[in-house]
Amino acid sequence: MGTKRTKSSFRAMSTNRKLESIFLFVTGRCNAKCKMCFYAEDMDKKEKDLTFEEIKKISETAGQINRLWVSGGEPTLREELPEIIEMFYKNNQIQDVNIPTNGLKPDRIIAWVKQIHQNCPTLNINLSLSLDGFGDTHDIQRGVPGNFYKAMGTLKQIEANFGDDGRVLKNVATVITKYNLEEVQDLMMWMLGRFHISNHIIEAARGMTRDDGVKILTEPTLRALQDEVAPIYNVYAERMAEETAGFRKYISRFFYLGFIRTLYNIRATNIDKPTPWGMDCTAGETTLVIDYDGRFRACELRDLLGNLRDYDFDIQKVMESDAMKQEIAAIGHGDKANCWCTHGCWITSSLVFNPRKMISQVYKGHREMRKLNRPLNINEDFLQSIERKYKLDEKQLVELGVRQ
Repeated sequence: MGTKRTKSSFRAMSTNRKLESIFLFVTGRCNAKCKMCFYAEDMDKKEKDLTFEEIKKISETAGQINRLWVSGGEPTLREELPEIIEMFYKNNQIQDVNIPTNGLKPDRIIAWVKQIHQNCPTLNINLSLSLDGFGDTHDIQRGVPGNFYKAMGTLKQIEANFGDDGRVLKNVATVITKYNLEEVQDLMMWMLGRFHISNHIIEAARGMTRDDGVKILTEPTLRALQDEVAPIYNVYAERMAEETAGFRKYISRFFYLGFIRTLYNIRATNIDKPTPWGMDCTAGETTLVIDYDGRFRACELRDLLGNLRDYDFDIQKVMESDAMKQEIAAIGHGDKANCWCTHGCWITSSLVFNPRKMISQVYKGHREMRKLNRPLNINEDFLQSIERKYKLDEKQLVELGVRQ
C-alpha cells in the first residue's frame, strides 16, 4: 500500500491574503534551448546564482508559506536543490513543492526525490515533466536531440520508484506552439494509455519567447482543443479519487474537474487580449517571484521591482516595501484591475483567495466538463496506431518499458 497524499494547500480557500507561495528560480543555467522559453533573455545575462546562504536568509525571513514553486533554468542543475527544499519544509512549513524538469537527468531526479521524501515525510512533491510532442517535435521544440526518449525513460523510472506513492504526483506539462498544435490531442491520449500519470496540463506559450512566431493559439482554436481533451480529464479525475471513498470521492472529482475547466476557461478568454478573470489577481499579495540572481517581482510576467540584496534578503521587508505596495496598486482589484494573462499558476493561486467566485466558477466548470465527457477507447491497437503515425522507434519504447 502506497503512502497517501497529504491534503494540498490549494484546497484551503481563504479571504486572508498573505504571502503563501514563493516562486524561486534556483538557477539561471539550463541544458535545453526551448523555442518558447519566456526566460531566455534573463538567463542569457549569465548572472551568478543566489548562494545557498542567501537562499537560507530568504527562508528564515519568509514566515510560514504553503507552497514553494521551484523554477529555473533547469532546477536539477542546482546542486543543493534537495537541501533548499528541505530548508523551506523545516523553516516555512510548506505543504507542497512543485518541481518542473525536462527529464534529462533521471538518476539525479530519482535520488533527490527519495531524499526529499525521506527528510520531508508530510510534503506533497509535484514532479512536472515537460513533454511537448512525439519524437522530433519534442526535440525541436526543446532544442535537444534525443530528449523525447530520454524523457520517456525518466517518466518510467519515476513510475517504477513512486508509482503507488500518493505524496509524489507524476505530472506532464505540454506547452502549445506552432510545432505541436496538431498532435497535442494524440499526445494526451497516448500518455493516458501508456503511463499512470496524475495529471497532464496543457499551457499556452507566454511572455517574450526565445524564438519569434511560436505562438499560434487563438481563442477559438484553444477552446476547440480544450473541449476535445475534456474526456481525458474525466479519467484523471477518477485517478485522483482512487484513494478516497464515499462523498469524499465525489468532492475530489468535482473540484478537480471544475478547477481545471475554470483555469482553462480563463486562459482561453485571455489568449487574444487581456480580459478580466471575474475575480481579483492576487499577485504581490499572495505570491513572490525571486529570480536566480536575487531580483524580485510580483509575477513572472510583470516588471522587476528590485533586488533582495537591497533588503538584506528579508522577505517581510520586501512584501511591506513601497515598491510592492505600488505594484499591487498598479495590478489593481475589481473594477480597477488592469492586468490579466494566461498564466495558470497565478490564475490557480488567485482562485484560492477568491472563495465566493471560485465556488461559482468551479460549479460551472464541473457542469461543462461532465457534458463534454464521452467514453474513450484507448486500447493497445489504438496506442500502436499512434506510435506508427508518429514513426516512434518501437525498439526504444520496448527497451524503456513504455510498451511490451
